[in-house]
Amino acid sequence: MAPFFLAGVALLTGITPLARAADSPAKRPITLKECLGLALQHNFNVQIERYYPEMANDSLTGAYGAYDPTLHFNAVQGSVDQPIEFDPKKSGVDFPYVESTDSLGLGLNGWLPSGLTYDIRSQASYQSALTDFSSSPKDAFGFPFGRRQSSEYLTTTLLTLKQPLLRDFWIDSQRQKLWISKQNLKISELALRWLMANTVASVQQAYYELIFAREQVKVVEHARDLASQLLVETRRRVQVGDLPPLDERQAEAQVQTTQSELFAAQQAADDRQSALKNLITDDFRAWADAELTPAEALVAVSGFFDRSESWQTALKNRADFLQARLELERQGIVVKYQFNQLFPSLDLVGSYGAQGIDNSVEATLADVRDSQHPIYSYGVVLSIPLGNRAARGAYKSSLAAKKQAELRLRKMEQDILVDVDTAVKSAQSAYLRTASTRQARLYSEAALEAEQKKLQNGISTSFIVLELQQKLTAARTAEVRALADYNKALAQLALSEGRSLEKNDLSLEVK
Repeated sequence: MAPFFLAGVALLTGITPLARAADSPAKRPITLKECLGLALQHNFNVQIERYYPEMANDSLTGAYGAYDPTLHFNAVQGSVDQPIEFDPKKSGVDFPYVESTDSLGLGLNGWLPSGLTYDIRSQASYQSALTDFSSSPKDAFGFPFGRRQSSEYLTTTLLTLKQPLLRDFWIDSQRQKLWISKQNLKISELALRWLMANTVASVQQAYYELIFAREQVKVVEHARDLASQLLVETRRRVQVGDLPPLDERQAEAQVQTTQSELFAAQQAADDRQSALKNLITDDFRAWADAELTPAEALVAVSGFFDRSESWQTALKNRADFLQARLELERQGIVVKYQFNQLFPSLDLVGSYGAQGIDNSVEATLADVRDSQHPIYSYGVVLSIPLGNRAARGAYKSSLAAKKQAELRLRKMEQDILVDVDTAVKSAQSAYLRTASTRQARLYSEAALEAEQKKLQNGISTSFIVLELQQKLTAARTAEVRALADYNKALAQLALSEGRSLEKNDLSLEVK
């Protein structure tokens, strides 16, 4: 199994990570690509998710460990001191004896992916016995009884095999675990990819929102300046008697209103900035006092939107949909295993070996080597569980879980179609709004300029100019809002299509 490591994010554009904010000036120009690069390195959610593929790979390595062989070694010394016994129903006297045994054993056993189990064992022992016949008279041949010493060496080598033919034949618990671990590894990689895509989209949304907020501050500042200029002019004309004092109070109210709106716009910009910082750093303290200045402007680049093509792209590329497919395949593995467990156990068994018994080690080993005394067996073992309710219940449950996974996949497919449809329509609508709001802003500027000239010529009122100023501020806000919404809609469409990384020249390399 090749070692696994997460190579991380490769920025194909060649962007290098930024230094910490603590080393930077208070005002910090920053591009969108720089924000994306920082987020994919320092975002907490991405860092946390990166561990899951590593953990899944470790689990896969552990699943392969089921096929690692096990080595056994034993060294045993034993002794039996048997006292004299008398049993008239048998042979009469059982003479006392002392028997000692020294044995050494070495074995290797394991499991193959086919389900075959093997066990290779070699055992060597030395046995000695001392029997005391002194309590008995001479035997029938006239030999006197006394103490008799006997010893022998025994060596046995045996290979035992067991191959399932029905249950555990095409799949067993270890193969199920192994195959599921492989699926889990792929799923974890897709989950990381999907989280990265969502992070990219979130950074884009936050970046465009920050641009909008800063532009909104400029719009309100301009509105305040217009209101202040009008107040100065109105006061001058009230002093000379060209306008009533009410016009001055209306102008003052407009100045205060725009000033209040400016405070709110500045607070909104600070909030947007904090939201972006939270996405791109894992050390907010170091970034807290830095003022992020987007280095890009909001533009409306026309695009071609094809819903059918976007549907196909999403179903092909979206990592969450591919993940759901793998989860269905994973459940299929469970069903396959549970179905196999419905069968009775039919195992082909066999063993072959040799043994040697002699008074010397050399002779014993020679007997084993030459198979002078072979040991073998073969046959089949059939085991039929009566009722088998546990296996049948587990199989039915796994089928139900697979049907659930199928329905979840179909539901996700439909949700993706709806999501893409919504994203396409939102992008189309937002693009149209950019053009209409731009025209509305131009008309508002022209109308205000004309009305200001009328006011200077004494044929208009401050009230009408104030209304037109408010309309211009609203038109400028709507234009910036439409530009931000359009760029956000494009980011959302890329996410819906599963192309957020590709669109931003980012890649995730996993080896």
